[in-house]
Amino acid sequence: MVPRVLNAVILLLITSLVSGDTYKLQDGVISVKLNSETTSPSVLISATTSTGDEVPLLSSVTSSSGETLPLFATATSKVLKGPVDDTFYVLEERTKWHSRTDSMSIDSVDESNLPESLAFSGEMFRDGSREDTKVPYTMTIKGVQGNQFGKGASVDFKLEVEDGHANRVYITAASPSDEKIFGHGIQYSSVNHKNKRVPIFIAEGGIGRGLQPITGFLNAFAGGAGGDEFTSYGCKPQFVTDTRRGGLLFNTEGSVWDWGAEGGEAVEVEVFGYPVEGRLFMWEDSPAEYVEMITEYTGRMSPLPEWTQEGAIIGLEGGSEVVESSMDKLIEAEVQMVGLWLQDWSGLHHAYDGDRLLWDWKLSEEQYPDWSGLRTRMNSLGINMLTYINPYFASNLDNGEDNSQFAEGDANGYFIKNSNNETYVMKSGSIRFGCLDVTNPNAVEWMKDIIKERMLDEAGSMGWMSDFGEAVPYDGVMYSGVSGADHHNEYPEMWQALNYDAVREAGMEDDVAFFSRSAWNKSPGNARVFWLGDQLVTFDDKDGLQTTVIAQQSGGLSGHSIAHSDIGGYTVADYPLAHYHRSPELLKRWSECEAFSGSMFRTHVGSSFEDEDSQAWHDDVVDHFGVFSKVFGYLKEYRLELMQVAEERGLPLVRSMFYQFPDDPAVWDEDLMKEQFMFGDDFLVAPVFQEGAVEKNVYFPVGGGQWIGLWDGSVWNETVDYAGVATVAAPIGRPPVFYKEGSKWGSNMRKWVIDQGFGV
Repeated sequence: MVPRVLNAVILLLITSLVSGDTYKLQDGVISVKLNSETTSPSVLISATTSTGDEVPLLSSVTSSSGETLPLFATATSKVLKGPVDDTFYVLEERTKWHSRTDSMSIDSVDESNLPESLAFSGEMFRDGSREDTKVPYTMTIKGVQGNQFGKGASVDFKLEVEDGHANRVYITAASPSDEKIFGHGIQYSSVNHKNKRVPIFIAEGGIGRGLQPITGFLNAFAGGAGGDEFTSYGCKPQFVTDTRRGGLLFNTEGSVWDWGAEGGEAVEVEVFGYPVEGRLFMWEDSPAEYVEMITEYTGRMSPLPEWTQEGAIIGLEGGSEVVESSMDKLIEAEVQMVGLWLQDWSGLHHAYDGDRLLWDWKLSEEQYPDWSGLRTRMNSLGINMLTYINPYFASNLDNGEDNSQFAEGDANGYFIKNSNNETYVMKSGSIRFGCLDVTNPNAVEWMKDIIKERMLDEAGSMGWMSDFGEAVPYDGVMYSGVSGADHHNEYPEMWQALNYDAVREAGMEDDVAFFSRSAWNKSPGNARVFWLGDQLVTFDDKDGLQTTVIAQQSGGLSGHSIAHSDIGGYTVADYPLAHYHRSPELLKRWSECEAFSGSMFRTHVGSSFEDEDSQAWHDDVVDHFGVFSKVFGYLKEYRLELMQVAEERGLPLVRSMFYQFPDDPAVWDEDLMKEQFMFGDDFLVAPVFQEGAVEKNVYFPVGGGQWIGLWDGSVWNETVDYAGVATVAAPIGRPPVFYKEGSKWGSNMRKWVIDQGFGV
């Protein structure tokens, strides 16, 4: 964390630029200082802590030439973003700028609503000409509140632009060169975003995401399917820094955040529309205060049904014979199981790109002719059935049926339309499909009926993967009239709310757990549990196991407090020079990590169900998997307690170490955050992310006291003998896990580990 003395220096430098009138909001906690008497007016919005420290939240920045840059600007793009393309929903930016303003004025200040709010107005213009290029604006600032415990502060803002031509708004604000930037929703590779350009529009995550050669191959030959460092199902216009500030935009339009603007001394936020609305935050003692404040806006997640916390949920597919044979092996090995997840419950679509799930949401008698018998047998063993659904409906079924749900939805206008008022038929490889229009109330009721009748009733499903939600085309036509550009990012919120409403209407909210992938600002208040998308079957921090730890921490700052991943990863790939198959070691290490991080303990067979890819029931894996299914089950009560905290305060189960130890500069380090985390308040977890590794370096934070090794009872702290860093043993089966001295959860689990024969 930036020391408070340095914070004061930063504030002094910024304040020296703004020697004008000062206005106080929210009992004097929020200050707005405006200097309008120069040709380069400046703005400083700051908050005062309970100890009198002043924290800059939004301020003008000085360029390298010494002039104050305009805080606001507008521009016009000749070519807007194109429509969604193929499976990967790549949104290409093909822009040619003209008419970007380069100056602004502050012409008037409205103090009539102080201390509740303040507004100032002026013009943005170009080349010094206010006559020919002026764009009027009004900025309104309103004090809100801190968290429910009286810590921190927040302030809302709204920038209105009176112009019918511009389609971009810029905010260029100070961001010190050594400031550390975290958040932006679900991020998989980047932790500290300083000096990076972060695009915010939800999309497929990509395959490889920078890992070579697979990323380059797919980006070159598969329409950008490889993605990059920032492609994400759940990126968000939200951030928090080590300088005790944070913020979010309420806008649903896309945006780009350049945290390296002006040589790394500024952030330039480009918003694809206006007005621009948002909220700024100040935290005092810990970023936990920021999470508490932001989740009051995003909504908070609720504890999962207890049964989900007692063991493994096994992902399988392939029909009754394959499923029962695999389950028998797991049962014989005494794996602790609570669920059987069959994503192919609706059948398969057969085409050139293999066997794909049939996007027609009803039970397939061809795939599972005795579903009822399978369900009865599993239920008798305490194993619930789970299924799969997404908001897409295939128009090219190959199962010989003429009563497809697509035909029904198309006839009733339930899908997003094109400019010809016809269903906008999109493609995912061989599949042609329509996307449910969640702005159409009749379509929503129809989809809820499908969930209630087909999944909850007929299939007896106690949970499902609620997939996708990233495919709204920018040129789509919605029932409500909202544009595709405005609706693209917010779609997941409405898709998740639909699922949750169906469960509530069925009276099963205490029993059912659906898991979602895509996300926007308010998704945490609408989702049951998140899963982290489609990782490659690798160890790395580009698209492999390590990205799940990064994403858990990043998402937790945006309200994603309850989340998990596909154990073993999902994407199996065979391309020229790029062969990726799941190894037994990877599956074991993933199981170890998920037992101490996942809110559910769920496997996936992978994108290609081949014999060479390791599975939980294989002889060389099943015993290890059984151990960690029991470890996960033992932690049930601990997780449920953490989930209760998530519901009450918004805090995630998986936390960066700076929640508890914000005064230790080391825990703000990006490389360290990729390697270890806190599981609640009691456990420090450092999973193994290197193939073949049998030891790992672990950092014990300053102020953390003594830590006890879960498996062997060894004692560690931040003594000078090793400057807080220790090399610890990490054989397969004993991932580095430590608990704080005095923790009842840790000491009880240590006894259990010994009793079970898992430790020494």
